[in-house]
Amino acid sequence: MESRSMRMVAILLAVWTYGSAPGCLACSGKTLLKTGVTCQEKQEILEEHNRLRSSIALGQVRGQPGAKFMMEMVWDDELASVAQRWADHCNENHDSARHIKRFLVGQNLARTWTTKPPKAQLDTEPEWRKQINKWFDEVRLYRNTYSPISGHFTQVIWGETYAVGCGFSYYYDPWRGYTKNYVCNYGPSGNVLGIKPYVHGWPECHAYGVEFSSKYSGLCTHNVYYPLGSYCAFG
Repeated sequence: MESRSMRMVAILLAVWTYGSAPGCLACSGKTLLKTGVTCQEKQEILEEHNRLRSSIALGQVRGQPGAKFMMEMVWDDELASVAQRWADHCNENHDSARHIKRFLVGQNLARTWTTKPPKAQLDTEPEWRKQINKWFDEVRLYRNTYSPISGHFTQVIWGETYAVGCGFSYYYDPWRGYTKNYVCNYGPSGNVLGIKPYVHGWPECHAYGVEFSSKYSGLCTHNVYYPLGSYCAFG
């Protein structure tokens, strides 16, 4: 029975590898099993970022002042392409080549591991809302200016950042097990030493030459027509 179960797991992994992973496996010493972000996942990523940013802008987070100017985030295909490339390398360090011509790029990384082989495709899928909230939960470590111990949080809520693009990979690491690897790139980059993430106060989008978001209270927008990028039809 055990042998049969292991064969089934091997078959499932083979299917996921063939159907989802790129032809050239870039993970040194690891086996890339699944890669990419769907349109539905892009929407989840945007919704969660903007929901949390809205809560900050409106002063709804305990101990945190509201924001005069906090942009609504939209999906950026170029940032996502760079993030996905890095996710496909299964590298646990930040990507030093992530910056693009338009602006410097911030980056949040995360990984989760389990030694248990996946029993269904659901076990291989990302949990974006959960992971973004883990980054945001660093608010409890935040001390009113950028610091590495709360850097994930401050990048998520950096007021002038308006573009985000993320990548995901699922791979087998012989040392740690089955790994979900999350990479999000942000532009323009936040986390500037000595600068607060946003201007404290009540939302004043018009004073900054932009409009109020019609979808997320307290956020400002450039009224981008394709908030999910050019590859997704909804949003």
